[in-house]
Amino acid sequence: MSLFVAEGLVKRFDALLATDHVSFSVEPGQLHALIGPNGAGKSTLVNQISGLLQPDAGRLLLDGQDITRLPPHARVAAGLSRCFQVTSVFKGQTVLDNLLLAVQAHAGSSFHFLRRRAAEAALQDQALALAARTGLAEVLAVPAGELPHGAQRKLDVALAIAARPKLLLLDEPMAGMGPAESAEMVTLIGALRREMAILLIEHDMDAVFKLADRITVLVYGKVLVSGSADEIRGHPQVQAVYLGTETTEATHA
Repeated sequence: MSLFVAEGLVKRFDALLATDHVSFSVEPGQLHALIGPNGAGKSTLVNQISGLLQPDAGRLLLDGQDITRLPPHARVAAGLSRCFQVTSVFKGQTVLDNLLLAVQAHAGSSFHFLRRRAAEAALQDQALALAARTGLAEVLAVPAGELPHGAQRKLDVALAIAARPKLLLLDEPMAGMGPAESAEMVTLIGALRREMAILLIEHDMDAVFKLADRITVLVYGKVLVSGSADEIRGHPQVQAVYLGTETTEATHA
């Protein structure tokens, strides 16, 4: 059974059909990349998956559970975590405080003062473990807003995986990064894929081809093609789309 299934998703904005009967699946342990040119409908699709938008038709299944009508926080509880395109860290708090907030939120306890949370040994250990996994152990005392962009994105990922998701949704994690920061993020994602399934939305095609087990190409709100990295790399319709040639026929592989 597939871990995640998007089945016939439709989303309209007045006369615009932004998501046109989109279907794809993510298997357990798989890194599935979703790509497409600007205006392909990726953001609309991702917002439906994470619960920020409701589809007009179709359904979403996570580990056999229908999550189509669940609000975002309930999807997190069901095992879906999203790392947003724009960083969502608490910039005035330290890295450690951000991590403590995240692990405490998912531990199910109520919010108290930071000092009290920090004193709870179990939460502290979880926060430190997250920092170690994401390469943030050396900057725990730094306010999140003072981190370089790449480190802020790592913190975003750490906050998302604090929920111990079954499926991690990464929305352009390398946006705005230079080559060195992008390489570090690729390394981090490569490590995380051994622990959870990942749905990656990304414009950096080198990173996509390096990381993805399977790729789905979205064009004009439709799935153009799905396949392995090698199949997508040499697909003539995909090449045409990225060279700017008009494509009118959607096919599925």
